[in-house]
This record gives sequence, C-alpha cells and structure tokens, in this order.
Amino acid sequence: MSGDRRITLEASTIDEAIEEASRQMNIPADKLRAQVIKETREGFLGIFGSKKLKVEVHAIIEEDKTNLISRGIEFVNELLKRMDIKAEAKTSETDTNTVDIQGEEASDYVVGRYGDCIRALEYIVNLALRDPKNEPRIKIDSCGYRGRRTKSLERLAEATARQAVKFGKPVRLDPMASWERWVIHNTLKDREDVTTESIGEPPTRKVVVMPKFDPDNLKAPGPATMRFRAQKERTERNNSNRPRPNNQRGRFRR
Repeated sequence: MSGDRRITLEASTIDEAIEEASRQMNIPADKLRAQVIKETREGFLGIFGSKKLKVEVHAIIEEDKTNLISRGIEFVNELLKRMDIKAEAKTSETDTNTVDIQGEEASDYVVGRYGDCIRALEYIVNLALRDPKNEPRIKIDSCGYRGRRTKSLERLAEATARQAVKFGKPVRLDPMASWERWVIHNTLKDREDVTTESIGEPPTRKVVVMPKFDPDNLKAPGPATMRFRAQKERTERNNSNRPRPNNQRGRFRR
C-alpha cells in the first residue's frame, strides 16, 4: 500500500477521526494511521467544554504494519500462555495484516459468545501496543470469525436499510467496533435511498441508518418522502391561513 495518501480533519477523538477518514478515503480503519497535530478545548478559558483534535490520517506503510503484527503476535502468545489456553497466534494465511489465533481451545476461549472475547482481546492488544498519538491498528481473528461476522453485518445493513425506508425513520444499531461500523457504512454507501452516520463515543459508538429523500422530487415513492411532503403541505397551509398583520395597528387616530 502506498503511504502517501493522507487527510487532515478535526474530530473529538482519534477513533472518530480514523472512522471519518476511512469513509472519505475508502480504506478500512485498521489500515490507517492517525497522528494528533493540535489539541484544543472549546469553552470558558479553554478549560471547560469539549475537546477538539486536529488529526492527520494516512495509509499505513507496509513495513510499519509488519513490525506491529510481529509485536502483536508475541504479545498475544504470551497472554495465551499466561492464561493457560491451548492456542497459538500467527500471521493469518489470508490477510498478512491480521493476527490469527488457532488451537483446540480457540473457539471456546478466544472467540466467545457473540464474539465478545475476541473484541475484548483486540481492544487489550491495541491498548497495550499503540501510541495514542500515532496509532496503527491490529486486527485479530480466530476460527474464521471475522469472515462470518462480516457477512452477518452485510445482511444486517441491508435489512436495516429496508426497515429505515419502509417506516421512514432512522434506525440505530447496537454499539460496534470500528471495523464493524466500517462494514455497515461500506455496504450501504452506494444506496440512493439511505445514508449512514456514526454517533456516540467508543466503546458505545454506533451506526444510525437514515432514510434519504430528495426534497425537490416529492413524487418519489416511500414513507420518508410521503412524510416530508405532508409536513411541507401542512406548513404551507398554516402559513396561508395565518391572518395578515394589520399595518395600521399602533398608529394614532385623528
């Protein structure tokens, strides 16, 4: 991968900056590196109020990622050894940017129910190895979990889009990891009837799927357009029935 693709933007957190850059650059979040250029606080005397970061995000050079993966494998194997879990971490055969954990106890103790354990392990590994101001990311897989999860998320994205269009209302999904949110965004990015947005702060950050309509094309089908058209007609009707102001009011009579 070329290391010259970069973008500078403002965000509240590094995760938010990486996610937005991932959408704009169409590159998975785990293949991006973020570096904080400037940090400011909005509010009284710069003490109170929300934090704003100016972040430069660029594609990771393969050499940097390879070194990080090696450190990740060493860290995970030491962790598995201390936990007395019969499994081993190595570079994935299908993705050299992923740490793959295989072994007779991997399915029970590494993946866990609904992937909770593997998400927690990925969080711990990244927390231990990443520089918070200059951070590539490590992906962890085990027993083909990420492939199955990706297909499940793609189905979820399409089903949620249909629901949002059918009822004409935004639909909020459960909190997800950054790469899972990227799958949702990427699956729906070419649809003309919905749009997606991430809200909240990690680890409760989630995707909202919203119906999209063109206000200039009120003949388009769908509950969202019908609701917008009815609201517009009601507003115009109320404005037309509103009594006109008396221009003579307040003037002195002779």
